[in-house]
Amino acid sequence: MAAPSVFYLHGGPALGPVFERARFPDAAHVHWWHQPLAKPCATHPYQDLLAAALAELRCVAAQGGAPVTVMASSFGAHLAVHLARHAPELIKDVVLLAPTYNPEDAALRLARRAFRVHTDHAHAGKLATALAMYEDDPGRPRFWDVFGALSLLPDVTELYFGPSAGPDAARSFAELIQQPGAFDGPTSVATSDDFSAQDHTPARSPYTGPVSVLFGAYDPMIAADKDRELWAQVFPQAGFFQVETGHFPLLELTLEQCLAPA
Repeated sequence: MAAPSVFYLHGGPALGPVFERARFPDAAHVHWWHQPLAKPCATHPYQDLLAAALAELRCVAAQGGAPVTVMASSFGAHLAVHLARHAPELIKDVVLLAPTYNPEDAALRLARRAFRVHTDHAHAGKLATALAMYEDDPGRPRFWDVFGALSLLPDVTELYFGPSAGPDAARSFAELIQQPGAFDGPTSVATSDDFSAQDHTPARSPYTGPVSVLFGAYDPMIAADKDRELWAQVFPQAGFFQVETGHFPLLELTLEQCLAPA
């Protein structure tokens, strides 16, 4: 079997690649890396994840003896930035799918969108209160209050998808996320909090190869104009593309369409 030529970094954090593997079961050229869980007593789980991603990239590139495509979804884009900064020689090209530069802002956009869609729901008031309290006192405790209130609303996962995806996409996502290993809450909280404590001022990457950035036209988490400016500071050479999807282009488009956007 040929060595993988694509190293895939899923989103989350702590959201496994079960969705991608289910959609592309025959994509042997893609290394669907399942990121490790945070250790219970880890002091800096996000930093641990970065180190693990770099070690995994070195292994994947060594298998084929050549640079690989790094394809990253959502939060995974920050791992891709780390790899491009520390091992640019191992990367052929970079593909960022709906990259969230500020994951906290992205989640808050999703929460506000969910409130607008479900204004009449019995728990909508709880989400409105949580959002208002966050606005008065921004910070991680209030953010997690918003996230908890958001989980009380129905069909939130449907908001991730564009209108052409159809109900099957959201239903499949909702079913797969319930599988063991698909998502780990403690790892998500620990890694997210550690990430938010770091400085993420945009800095130009030493990687000068090709970069493609795909934004979904119906993505409830991305402010394309704002996010484009931020990512362009990291990768000035990047080409930006709008695709007719929601937050997960890879779950609505083909692999080829994501790897080589028109």
